[in-house]
Amino acid sequence: MIEIADLEALERSVATAVRSRDSSGLNLLGHGEISLALGWPVDDPRYACKRLPPFDSQEQYRAYAAVVERYIAELQQRGVRVVETELRSFVRPDGRVAGFHVQPALPPDSLGIEILRGSTPSAAHPLLGSVVDTVVGATTARVGIDAQLSNWSWKDEEVWQLDLTTPFLFDESGRPRLDLDPFLAVLPAVLRPLVRREMVKLMRRWMTPRGALLDMAANVIKARLDGWLDPVLERVNERVDPPVTREEAQRIYTDDRRLWPWLLRLQRANRLWQERVRRRPFEFLLPEHTTYEEPVPT
Repeated sequence: MIEIADLEALERSVATAVRSRDSSGLNLLGHGEISLALGWPVDDPRYACKRLPPFDSQEQYRAYAAVVERYIAELQQRGVRVVETELRSFVRPDGRVAGFHVQPALPPDSLGIEILRGSTPSAAHPLLGSVVDTVVGATTARVGIDAQLSNWSWKDEEVWQLDLTTPFLFDESGRPRLDLDPFLAVLPAVLRPLVRREMVKLMRRWMTPRGALLDMAANVIKARLDGWLDPVLERVNERVDPPVTREEAQRIYTDDRRLWPWLLRLQRANRLWQERVRRRPFEFLLPEHTTYEEPVPT
């Protein structure tokens, strides 16, 4: 899909942006709270490259990739259409492994949240039915989906899942198969055990149809699509019991609006500590804002 030389060039550009805190040389297609999608080539993107945290060894990267590949297979087995995704990696000059999820660069107006933004609110909208049915059919005690509408692409009257960087896959004992250590390295070391516990709790939200769809409704509030909340809840409550309420969705949104900006502040504090006190390079490209703080198009 993409040449390793291109990813090496992209990684150098990211390193420059991290050092200078100037990302103008990158093409940021979008981001969630954990990963950023970078367009390549910069001037005319054909690929969306989601940069992973650096891995300490090839073994650590291969373990991560195996979980992602298993997650994709589990989703597909349960009828989820997954956007074409290629995992690519290379060893950097410092010996660490750079990894990327590479997907086709999708038209922004194909994303589920933008489809709703341009449509008249209605519980009968086919995208809603497709997302709800897909989530209900796929989630189990060991397989979850982050069902927020920005994670789905709408193509040929079908929804396609594109958020695969943090696979929601648990083992038989109820623990995540994903090693969270590379992702938590963005935070101050003293707080990582606390945040790990909170992240596992959050992941469990997505391991049931009701939890995943409750989160989807909360993200409709985040997107300021107020007119869509009642239609979304109507469609969701056709498939889950007990019904999801507006108050629950608002509570989840309020909790997340506190959590993610707080985590970004901690990441910035860690960047300052690493660069100015420890005199070590900081490896993570941070967004200027979380998705809870950015202006949303009307």
